[in-house]
Amino acid sequence: MDARSHMTYIENTTISFFQNEFGFHFDEENKKRLKYLLTNRMKKNGLTSEKKYLEFICSKKGTHERQFMIDSFTVGETYFFRNSHHWNALKNKILPEIIRNKVVRNDMSLRVWSAACSSGEESYSLAIMISENMPHYKKWDIEILATDINEVSLNHARQGIYRESAFRETMDDCKNKYFSKSRGRYRIRNCFRKMITFEHFNLISKNGFPKHYSCFDIIFCRNVLMYFTSNIAAHIMEHIYQALNDEGYLFLGHAESHIIKNFSFKPLSFDNAFVYQKQRKKVNPLKKDTLEINKLQQKRKCIQKHPFEYLKNKSRNDSHINLSDKNYFHEALNLYSIGKIDDAQMLLNKNNHNKNLYSLILVGLIYVYKKDLQAAQIIFNEAQMIHDLTPETYMLGAMIHEEMNRFSEAINGCRNAIFLDQTFFYPHFRLGEMYRKLGDKEKMHKSFNNALKILHLEHSNRFKLFCVGYNKEFLEDYLKSNQ
Repeated sequence: MDARSHMTYIENTTISFFQNEFGFHFDEENKKRLKYLLTNRMKKNGLTSEKKYLEFICSKKGTHERQFMIDSFTVGETYFFRNSHHWNALKNKILPEIIRNKVVRNDMSLRVWSAACSSGEESYSLAIMISENMPHYKKWDIEILATDINEVSLNHARQGIYRESAFRETMDDCKNKYFSKSRGRYRIRNCFRKMITFEHFNLISKNGFPKHYSCFDIIFCRNVLMYFTSNIAAHIMEHIYQALNDEGYLFLGHAESHIIKNFSFKPLSFDNAFVYQKQRKKVNPLKKDTLEINKLQQKRKCIQKHPFEYLKNKSRNDSHINLSDKNYFHEALNLYSIGKIDDAQMLLNKNNHNKNLYSLILVGLIYVYKKDLQAAQIIFNEAQMIHDLTPETYMLGAMIHEEMNRFSEAINGCRNAIFLDQTFFYPHFRLGEMYRKLGDKEKMHKSFNNALKILHLEHSNRFKLFCVGYNKEFLEDYLKSNQ
C-alpha cells in the first residue's frame, strides 16, 4: 500500500469511528479538515503512526483528545432568538395553548428540552420567552433541560456570558432587562440561569436516552439532525418522539422536515414557521382502523425534499409507484409541457388507480389550466392527504388561490413553498407577478431578482410541471427586463 492509499485508509477508518460513535456526516470540506487535524494532533501528542493515534483516542487516556476532536466538528453558530418565526409561533400560539390545557387539568408543570443547545443562546431564549409569556410563571414547576455533546460550548452556556454579536435579533430593551453588562460583555441574570439544567449528552448514545429525558411538552432540536446520516437521524428521532408528550411540540430546522415522515406528527404552519405536534394515540381495542393507519403510513413515505428524486430512487417494491407508473407519469408530463393538455389528462385518468403525489399535482395543474378550480381544489385536498409538507403541494394551492383573486392566501402559499425549498423557481416568479398586480414594485423587483438567480438551477422535470409554455431563455429575458 503506497503512502497516499495508506492515508486514505486511515482517514476512512477515522471517519467510520466518528460516524459510528457520534453520527457525524463528513462532506468533502470536513474530510479536508479531518486530514489537517490528524496531522497536527498526531504531532502534538507525539504519535508517529495514524494507527496509534486512533488507538489513543479510543482509550481512557485519550478521553480529552477525543473530546477535542468532537468539539472541532460540533461548533455551531447561534444567537439569541434565532429564526424569529419559531419564537413568534411559540409566543403567540403554542405557549398560550399549552397554558390553557394545563390549567384545565390543574397541571402547573412545564418541561422543555433544548437538544444540541450549543453555547446556550437557545436555552436562555426559552427561559426569557417563558418568563415573559406565562402569567405567574414562578408558581409553575418549570424545567428546561439543555444538552450538547460539545463540552466547550456547554461550559460557555453555563457561564452565560455573551458578546454583542449574540444579540443580532434581540432588542436593546431585552438586553437591558435580562442581562447585566460589564466590559463589553453581557451576562444573563441568575434567575434565568437557575431555570436551566445543562448536561453533556450524545444524542446517539448506545444506551438510549436516560429515563429523565421524557415527558417533555416542547423539544427544540433545530439544525442538528441534518448533519447526521439518514439512519442515525431516524434513530435519534425515534427517541425524541418517545420523549415528547402526546400533543407536545417539536421544533426542527428548515431542512429537517423529511426526518419525521414516518412518525405521527401533525405539521402546523404559523406565518412561515413550521412546528410539529405529536398526535395523541388513539385507543381502539378492536383495532378496526389498523388497515387504514397502515395505508396512511405508506402514503407518507412518498415525501422527499426534492420532488423528482423519488422517481429515480424508489424501489420496485414501493407500494405507490412502479416502473410502469414512472413511464406513464413522465409521458403525461411531457405531453403537458408541450401543450397537449387533453392527451396528458386522458393518460393520467387512464392510470388513476396508480395515483402518487406528483401525478395528483399534475392533474391539479391541468384543472387550474382549464379554470376548473373546484376540481383543482379537490385534487389539492387529496394531495395534502398524501403529504402536505412538499413545496409543490403548497404551490398548487397558491395557484388555485391566485386564480380566485385571493392574493393574500396565494402569497402565503408561495412563501410556504419557498420556505420548504428556497431553490424552487416558480413561487418566486409567481410572487413577482402578484406583486406586480398589487402595485408593489419593490417586492416585485425583489421576487423577480430571486427568481432570476435560481432559474437555471431548477430541475428540468419541475420546470416542465410548473412552467408550461415557457422556456428558461424566455423567462431569463423577461426577468432581466423587469430589473
